[in-house]
Amino acid sequence: MSITRKMILGYIILIFIPVLGFGYHYYTQTYGNLTRQFVESRQKILEQAYANMKSDFIRIQSVQRLLQYNPYVTDYLDGVYQTDADSVYALIRYIRPLYTQSLFANPEIESIVIYKMKNRVLPVTDLFRDQSLLNAQIEEKVEHLKPGKGLWIREEPEAEKPDLIYYQHIYNTQFTERIGLLEIRIRNSLIGNFYAAAGVEGNWHAFLLSPDGRPLNEGEAASALDEQTLHRLGQDDSAFFINRKSIVNGINIDELNVRVVVAGRAGEVFYSIKQRELILVTLIVLLLVGLSVAYYAMASTITKRILRLARFMRTLNNDNLRQHIIKHDKLDEKDEIGFLTATYNSMVQRVDELINNAHRAELRNKEAAYMVLQAQIKPHFLYNTLETIRMVAESNNDREAADISFWFGKLMRYSLSSKQDVTTLERELEMITFYLKIHKMRLQARLTYEIDVSVEAKHIACPRFILQPIVENSIVHGASAVLRPVHVRLQVEETPEEIRIRIEDNGPGIALDKLLAIQNQITNGSELRSEGEESRGIGIYNVSERIKSFFRGTSRLNLESRQGEGTCVTIIIDKGEAKNESIDRG
Repeated sequence: MSITRKMILGYIILIFIPVLGFGYHYYTQTYGNLTRQFVESRQKILEQAYANMKSDFIRIQSVQRLLQYNPYVTDYLDGVYQTDADSVYALIRYIRPLYTQSLFANPEIESIVIYKMKNRVLPVTDLFRDQSLLNAQIEEKVEHLKPGKGLWIREEPEAEKPDLIYYQHIYNTQFTERIGLLEIRIRNSLIGNFYAAAGVEGNWHAFLLSPDGRPLNEGEAASALDEQTLHRLGQDDSAFFINRKSIVNGINIDELNVRVVVAGRAGEVFYSIKQRELILVTLIVLLLVGLSVAYYAMASTITKRILRLARFMRTLNNDNLRQHIIKHDKLDEKDEIGFLTATYNSMVQRVDELINNAHRAELRNKEAAYMVLQAQIKPHFLYNTLETIRMVAESNNDREAADISFWFGKLMRYSLSSKQDVTTLERELEMITFYLKIHKMRLQARLTYEIDVSVEAKHIACPRFILQPIVENSIVHGASAVLRPVHVRLQVEETPEEIRIRIEDNGPGIALDKLLAIQNQITNGSELRSEGEESRGIGIYNVSERIKSFFRGTSRLNLESRQGEGTCVTIIIDKGEAKNESIDRG
């Protein structure tokens, strides 16, 4: 299978199908969660609306307690007042304001009437009526009410928003005798407010169900709900449910002995959401298809060039190396495939050159190796030559030549024969002695030196050649630069914390600007570029860096100088770190 088909198949299997499958699954899960959350939220709203209506019921029922515990009302109904004048006075002075206050505090109340049960009580049409005017069915229902209990009755049971009537008996002050029946008529605005709080508006409808689940107004319910939902309402008493056609929330109103159901058509409720989701899904599919086509076009252009290069490389062998020529689109060389092609061409060209020059290169390498072998001088040949010169000088009684040959031989053997960069301070001081003796032989009276060592130098490990560059500076820039004699003093001493190696001379010193440049180089590690002091600065800088690297801790190199008075270089070795290094490098 070609790489193009593999890329297309991989895209479909690994990207296209999983994206669509995941998108559909995610959409269904999201829609299901959304609808459930919506139904649950409406159920909570319905329960809150019922809680508010219950508080209204309690507030309205409190009118009975207000009248029951008012002595003027109970005395009036109990026939305590002997004359009509006393009854009228109590009615106007104490009872009617109480009625007015109750109606004002409860705007849902349409009227308050008390049916009197004693004949001697003065009737008042709008407040106190004779019990004979009470409906017989109502009288039968309230007959068995216990003290403190009331009864709510729907005046029109089949109406969507029925008027409500509340009945409760009023007893005498000793609660031994019924003296009246309180009737409170409630406007249908109470149920209307409940429906409004429950969200019954627009496409939502409210229905009252009997305790057996039968709609009280079957015609209106049938026009708004389908048969499946109506059947489920009769069989299922769950608080809420949702199916493909309807969304139903319900709650029992114990005071009215009914069940309120708020229902809406799912298609109408989620129409806008479904429409937007359909548009979104369509856009995602179109975008995915468009991107797929663009991906295919881009991938095909890449794979075609790779396939051309692969086909060309399959035709190559050891005897057939040629460049891959791109006949079109010079811009191809700017991307990775063009870079690979150009690199391949360069490689082929280079391989061809290497094959053509292989034999000549091999011959030149053999010739160069032979010449190197011929020109090589072994270190022991140099040592033997110096030893021969010393022996000839001694045989001729030339002590000075013999000493110089011996000292120089020691220096060369120390420089060339050691395989490590670590030595001891004793060995380093010995080589400095030979070095100073050679220069003393050359400069005679113009150079004097002094070496004062007060430490066990053979137990102190140190890098090689940390003293020779400093002593060389004292001679080259000191004794060789002035005509007067120059004295070089090397002193090694120790304190409980440090070992100090002090090398000083009384030469011409260093100019202030040069001194500051060298000190800055030692402290900050910056490169020195001044021509006059370049060799001195580099030598001291190298020694300083080697001391810091080898001894570590606070080990360092200090440089002091006064122009015309001399120069002093002090190497300070941290004894604690030096001891550790001696053990480690031991």
